[in-house]
Amino acid sequence: MFNKQSSAVLSNTLSVRAATPRGGREHVYTLNGSRLRDIFVGGQWVTVSVTDPAAPRVAA
Repeated sequence: MFNKQSSAVLSNTLSVRAATPRGGREHVYTLNGSRLRDIFVGGQWVTVSVTDPAAPRVAA
């Protein structure tokens, strides 16, 4: 009649944001108020620096 099988439920959350396409070997952008800098290394984009959004406000 019915075939009972173990099944796992998998979910994947994907974040989508509007941005300009990455070009060259470096890409700088703002995400949630933080400024991020990515570089292209070995065929993959790697985030190398993140600027704290609170730091510029404290200095001002």
